Amino acid sequence: MAVVTLLSDFVDGSSMALAEDTDAQTLNDYMTRSQGHLWSSVQQRRHQRGLTTTRRGPGTVYFAPDDQSAEAVNRYLQSDTGSDEEKSALESLRTTRTEIAPHVGADAERKALLDGTLRGLTLQAKARGFG
Repeated sequence: MAVVTLLSDFVDGSSMALAEDTDAQTLNDYMTRSQGHLWSSVQQRRHQRGLTTTRRGPGTVYFAPDDQSAEAVNRYLQSDTGSDEEKSALESLRTTRTEIAPHVGADAERKALLDGTLRGLTLQAKARGFG
């Protein structure tokens, strides 16, 4: 069974990754059937924890169609931002069948993605995990 993961970085410097199993065959199949489902779950969990729901920019969706791809996504997400381990994990991720795509959850994010105004984004500083 495939696994879909949504990773979002927020303006307070925190990140959140949520994943769910799916029987969709491709990322496109998943997005056309379940559009917004993971994003609404992220928003609900952050509201419950009293955290900001304003993202730094569009999030990223990882569609892992098999166990090897899912393991590569997990390894990548568990590595420290900017580390050599992250670079290695990203290279491994790219050799799997994982599909990676930007995810936009609000009109402003969608507009920024389409018109190319994402230039001011900065790397997340010293991320240690996702919750």
